[in-house]
Amino acid sequence: MFTFYMSFFTTAFVLTLASAYMLSKLGSGAFTLIFWFKMITYGIIIYYINNYKNKEFYYYQNLGIPKITLWISTITFDFLLFAGILIYISSK
Repeated sequence: MFTFYMSFFTTAFVLTLASAYMLSKLGSGAFTLIFWFKMITYGIIIYYINNYKNKEFYYYQNLGIPKITLWISTITFDFLLFAGILIYISSK
């Protein structure tokens, strides 16, 4: 699963850092905007990976890992990272 997550980690992490920067500049009142920004970017990332890296899913299927398991585990981990960074930024 780590290999799968690394295929879009850079993009997701840069977007998380951009969200943290927006939170630090706009304040906690912009949390709703930042949350939906992250959700929309998740949708774009999922669409891109599913369409343009579709053949790579055969590798994970051969390992016995379903596509939905890959997505749920990696998006959950990335969202926890996102929430942790935002909590850290808002506490400062």
